Amino acid sequence: ASASASSSASSASASRSLRPDASETSSSVLDIEAVDLLCDSAEAGDDRALETLAVFVSEGKGTLAARRTALAFLGGTGGRGGEQVVEAILSALENEKTPAMRRTAGDALSDLGDSHALPRALSALQDPSQLVRWRAGRLLGELACSPSTLAALQAAAEAESAFEVGFELKDAIRKVQARMEG
Repeated sequence: ASASASSSASSASASRSLRPDASETSSSVLDIEAVDLLCDSAEAGDDRALETLAVFVSEGKGTLAARRTALAFLGGTGGRGGEQVVEAILSALENEKTPAMRRTAGDALSDLGDSHALPRALSALQDPSQLVRWRAGRLLGELACSPSTLAALQAAAEAESAFEVGFELKDAIRKVQARMEG
């Protein structure tokens, strides 16, 4: 009986240690398991977990898988978390070293549908990565409706040599024109 109780106590302790406390993890590097648990907690309404994920993304530390998971989750929050979440995603779009992270940031911004993304998406049209330029074009096509954005898209489409990016930019131009007309 003693071994069974000891095993139960050990399991409970291990379970608690797998659930990061937002206050303990806010400035530490999280692994994918900790990020998954924080995503679960944030999904259940824990705003501290959401804040921890935003800080984690902003700090740019940790494995690519953990950071991409946190970043993608933030995009699906429907704006919950306010400016801190939006700023974490915008920062990733501008500052992440890997194109995959910058593209995931574009996906997250698209999911949020936040117009604060437009100036940074315009900047991302100059990104060295085709994947990021493609995502920026798509994001602008989804959200933009101004003559200045239309002009920037037209200039980018004219200068673009990659077929996929050029095609996406032309599609974005059509979408922006349609919104401006209607």
